Amino acid sequence: MIKGKIGGLEVTCSESKRTHIRELFYFTLFVDNIQVAKVSFFTGREYYPPWIELDYDPWLRKRNLETDLFKLIYEKLDCNGKLFVTYDKDKETEGMILKGYSAVDTPLGRSMLEAGFTWFKTWYIPEGGNEGSAKIQGNKSCNLEDSVRQLRELLDDVKTEEVKQIILKRIDDIRKSRDNTV
Repeated sequence: MIKGKIGGLEVTCSESKRTHIRELFYFTLFVDNIQVAKVSFFTGREYYPPWIELDYDPWLRKRNLETDLFKLIYEKLDCNGKLFVTYDKDKETEGMILKGYSAVDTPLGRSMLEAGFTWFKTWYIPEGGNEGSAKIQGNKSCNLEDSVRQLRELLDDVKTEEVKQIILKRIDDIRKSRDNTV
């Protein structure tokens, strides 16, 4: 399901388990044989885009590999795919969200932003009781114009100058890549 290498370490997963929903699978994700997340992977159906949810332990951040993991996942998702990452084991992210920071101002959200995600939402009040823990959602856009628009919208919510600069650089990089393809 999700396999590859990050920072020279092997990313593997346990055997996937099917659910009563034919497109939904559960498995455990490992990096260097250490568990990093329990995963729900919906492969998509008709007009429902794919999504991946990680019940996540942020130990990779200490090794500067968190963004690399999210890039690997970003590449697995199709256009309009969604990544949901729980932050109940990530006290720094949880604390910043409770203080009113945007999702991308947090260490977790920043890693998702740097991996390529451009639209974010914080789910800290599950709506029906079945959604599980509080999480950050990041979406993969379908085209460069949507990416730029979504990144510009993020600038209104971001409180830290460092993250604003990351967003502005991403917008500039997208513009340059678009100019080179015309």
